[in-house]
Order: sequence, then structure tokens, then C-alpha cells
Amino acid sequence: MISSFAALIGRGVLYSLLVGLLLIAAGQISFSFQINHNEGLVEWAQFALILIGAVVLALRHESKGKWLRYLIVAGLIVLAMEEIDWAQPYLGYTPMSILADNNLYGEMALHNSFGMENYLRLVVLFGITAGGGTLLAIIGRKQGLSGLVDYARTILLWPAALFSAGVLTMIVGRLLHPGEYFEFDEFGELAIYAGVIWFLLSRPLDILKRAQRPS
Repeated sequence: MISSFAALIGRGVLYSLLVGLLLIAAGQISFSFQINHNEGLVEWAQFALILIGAVVLALRHESKGKWLRYLIVAGLIVLAMEEIDWAQPYLGYTPMSILADNNLYGEMALHNSFGMENYLRLVVLFGITAGGGTLLAIIGRKQGLSGLVDYARTILLWPAALFSAGVLTMIVGRLLHPGEYFEFDEFGELAIYAGVIWFLLSRPLDILKRAQRPS
């Protein structure tokens, strides 16, 4: 079982590196040709991915856990609208003064307001990492190493690989282009969003409930 666990980790690292290399290459191409500069294609891809995930999650027919599902859907919709600054660049309206006056770019976006651009990304990344670690700890305690390996293989492998690849892309962007890593952050965020959506749509809590039942 230990060998299976080690093999699974190896697969996850390999997938993360392969996806990361593709994202880094895409970021470098986008940086060189300014493809995604200021409200570009990648941000629209982020918006579409998050919104589609929210719609699919909202349309599920489940008798239990509706409040949590709808809370997640609402959060995803807010996140999707944040990615396009609530469509302000395209509709041209003036945001509320409390946001415009305290936003780094004078936009209708919370993530660039009140100094949150300096720490929000780190808080979110840490929160996702801590949540994933807690989930694995629960599975390991209830089901042992075999249950942990099975859960990681069936639920977490690709979401975790996409998340790790996204973080890797952001880090490499900062190393390659200090102060000009916008393109890499956008591709990194796209991978992280893809991992989160993949995880949310995989019914992770159902698997957790089954894992917690006594065998």
C-alpha cells in the first residue's frame, strides 16, 4: 500500500509538472505578444469556466446539502463576475464611489479594493491547501492508508495537479518577469479554477460520507 501511495504521489507530481510546463509556455507566448493584456481571452475563459461550473452545480437534483450547494454556487457566481469586474469594462458604467475610491484601478471589483490585492491571493491559496489537507486527514483517520489512496486517486488527483500547476505557473512568472507576471498569473488562475470546479463537480462530500461509514 505504501508503494501505491508513493506511485500516486509520483503521478500527481508528473501531471502537475506537465500541465505547469504547458501553462508556463502559454504564459510566455502571451507575455511576448501581449495576447491577454488587460481583459484578454484567458480572463474570459476563467469567467466561462466558473459560470458553467456554477450552473451545472445549481442544476443538480440532490435532496441533501442543498444549502451548502447553493452557497457554493453563489460564491462561484460572485467569483466569475469578479473576473470580468462585473462587466464594467464592457458596459462602461461608473461603480459605487466606495469601491471606485478604494479600488486600485477604480473598477467595480472587490479583489482589487481596500488593499486586498496585496494578500487575497495568498489567503485563498492557503485556504484551499489547508482545506485539502484537512480533508485528506479525515479520510486517512477514518479509512486508513488504503482509503486515503483510493480517495486521492478518484477525487483529488487531477484537481490537485491543476491546482499545483497553477501555483507553479505563478511562481515561475514572478521569477522570469519580476513586476510583469500578469500573463502567468492569469494562466495560473485558470488552472486553479479548473481544479476547483473539477473537485466540486466530483461529489466530494458524498465520497467523504461513504468513507466515514464503518466498514
